[in-house]
Amino acid sequence: MSLAKTYDIRNKMLLTAQGSLDTLISSPSAEYSGITLGQIAAMVGTPQATDKAKAAFVIPSTYRAHDGRNHATQREHGEYWMLAVDVDKGSPEQDELLNAVRSITGDAAALIYSSAGAKAENRKWRVLIPLAQPLTGAEYIDAQLALFDLMQSDHGIECDAALSRTGQPIYLPNVPPEKRDFDGSPAFYSSAKHRGEGYLVVKDSRIWAKAEFRAEQAEIAEQQAAAMRQKRQAARDEMRQKIGDDVDPVAEFNERHVIGDLFLKYGYERQGQSDSYRSPNQSSGSFATKDFGTHWVSLSGSDANAGIGQCKTGDVTMAWGDAFDLYCHFEHSGDMKNAVREYAKELRPNDYAAQREQIMQEAMSKSQDHSLNDFDFVPPEPQPEQTHSGIIIPNEDRKPIFWIKDAQPVLRSSYLIKNWLGRAQMSVIYGPSNVGKSFFCLDMAFCVAAGIEWQGAKVRKGPVLYLATEGGNAFQSRCVALREEYGMSDVPLAVRPSPIDLLRPDVDLASLIKLCQDIEHQLGEPLAMICVDTLSRAMAGGDENGAVDMTAFISNLDALREATGAHIMIVHHSGKDTAKGARGHSSLRAATDTEIELEVDQGIRKATATKQRDLEPQEPIMFVLKVHKLGVDEDGDDVTTCTITEADEDDVAEMNQKKPTGVNQKAIVAAFKQLRGEGVGGENPTGAGWPEARKFWCIDEEELRKFTMGKMTSTNASSAYTTALNALISNGYMVQNEGKIWVSAKEGRVR
Repeated sequence: MSLAKTYDIRNKMLLTAQGSLDTLISSPSAEYSGITLGQIAAMVGTPQATDKAKAAFVIPSTYRAHDGRNHATQREHGEYWMLAVDVDKGSPEQDELLNAVRSITGDAAALIYSSAGAKAENRKWRVLIPLAQPLTGAEYIDAQLALFDLMQSDHGIECDAALSRTGQPIYLPNVPPEKRDFDGSPAFYSSAKHRGEGYLVVKDSRIWAKAEFRAEQAEIAEQQAAAMRQKRQAARDEMRQKIGDDVDPVAEFNERHVIGDLFLKYGYERQGQSDSYRSPNQSSGSFATKDFGTHWVSLSGSDANAGIGQCKTGDVTMAWGDAFDLYCHFEHSGDMKNAVREYAKELRPNDYAAQREQIMQEAMSKSQDHSLNDFDFVPPEPQPEQTHSGIIIPNEDRKPIFWIKDAQPVLRSSYLIKNWLGRAQMSVIYGPSNVGKSFFCLDMAFCVAAGIEWQGAKVRKGPVLYLATEGGNAFQSRCVALREEYGMSDVPLAVRPSPIDLLRPDVDLASLIKLCQDIEHQLGEPLAMICVDTLSRAMAGGDENGAVDMTAFISNLDALREATGAHIMIVHHSGKDTAKGARGHSSLRAATDTEIELEVDQGIRKATATKQRDLEPQEPIMFVLKVHKLGVDEDGDDVTTCTITEADEDDVAEMNQKKPTGVNQKAIVAAFKQLRGEGVGGENPTGAGWPEARKFWCIDEEELRKFTMGKMTSTNASSAYTTALNALISNGYMVQNEGKIWVSAKEGRVR
């Protein structure tokens, strides 16, 4: 279907004629002007050139009455003919964004254009997706949120959730005058009109399937929350009967407080006059928390991760609770016992019978789910322990103390790879995609299994199990290359090339421990290292950024480490902001003993220990990937793989070398290259102050000066030249000796 097609006048979408967000129609008899899809498409080709405050925007609904800017009114009366995406983060390429939209919409038509705040180095986009059939306001919200979910989960592209609001304006293509060149051309603007397979039929797409799934999640969440509330209340009633207490602090609080009032007190945003709220923890635009009067349910992963109320992850991630759960989280940092104790003091300040503790502990010990009954009654305050000369006397079940006079130095280190990895610890090796993480970790694993030095560091030998969750059969080739590289084949390194779930303890953990025990039985010695490559695949769809899933994952790794005594190495990815380290929840770094970051620059990789809990951090290791040809495939093409090898010192020096900056430095370098191309100068001699004979091309400094100054535009060319040359020499890019100049980088070499 052609994008030139326009809807008839009844289907014109709402557009404020002035374009100002402050311009509202006050007369009930007036209405906003409209715009057709064809007119919008024309703007995509030729964007407006006006101040942002005056730029035109659209609400993709045909309801254009005087109250058309009202969210609630549009939700009730609106008829929506487009979906929209606003991307302000991550700076994706245009093709990357368009391909993501195409994959989700089934290659439907789309208009894409850079926003007014976009720059070449910080790309921001809007995408408009025309619909073959309109959506109601409620359907529009569901479809928008489902679209944003798919963009994030499938392609890692974060969309501004504000566009899920029914009355949210969407700015049309515009490049303000201040962001245009002297001739009026945009300093940066990019757009595309993708015809695809025609207009999107939302209810036949993945978007609607996702929306329906979200609705099913909400229903399941409410059913599960209701069942758990009944179980929780039964446990409270049983305990109160055993203790003979006629006052339940939690029940009293819930009687005296309204959930809606607490939501507003604690910073929740209400959706109009509805019973839906947006949590202050949410980054999305959805109103994911619902007030049912006696209780609330949240489908926000942010709330579950924050630990508000009772939380559950898995098929449905949710949090739920009552008024007291909100009070506990926001005023007592989630410490339920302390919250109950403090509120109980308000109800009965002096009523703390010591015998309650014993009865409560007996009741709790009979329950398998302590989360249901550990907060309704108040244990006595802990009694201080007896002391002697200021030293706490330990209980019998604690580890014995030692006195400082008896301390002895521990001279035997407990390393796996000396100064890099400790035995029975946990490490994380992280970096961006294609930096060589798997090659690096497999090399470490091979050296441990073989008992040979790794990058000059001593190694304690032991069997290794490598969990290659995403490499598949590629690891066969990598292992062959390692055998060739080290000239060893009988090495106790086992590779398991298949997916694994280490998030849910009841799935693969037991069988994995059994596999480790089988390897130990077969080899007659326990595993020294288990490598998990990668974390994202081993979490089996879990939320890396969520505290609940990440702590569960770490807990299962701890169980694996406890059962095997092995060092656990995790291969992981860095986040979009590499300065913030490995992606995911902070609990991972807190649990990690060693953290190694991999980076790449000009083909040279660098491994840096960014955290060492017990070991002394070492100098970074510089390495490159060495290509191995293993044979040819059925089409006669080479089959290759890589191993790591130490980087050449000259290559490392060049990578670390500062490059020319500023127009004057670049002018000198350009002049040098032009003179060399014309054959001016010659190869360097040998002797004091000179490099190896005939290694670099040299030019007389005076000749370079005369040639360069003729190309410089500075008012004081001589001074500018001298300053720029001194800077190039001081940063090592150029070298001067006996009146001659040469470029020290590889590009300056003769051979």
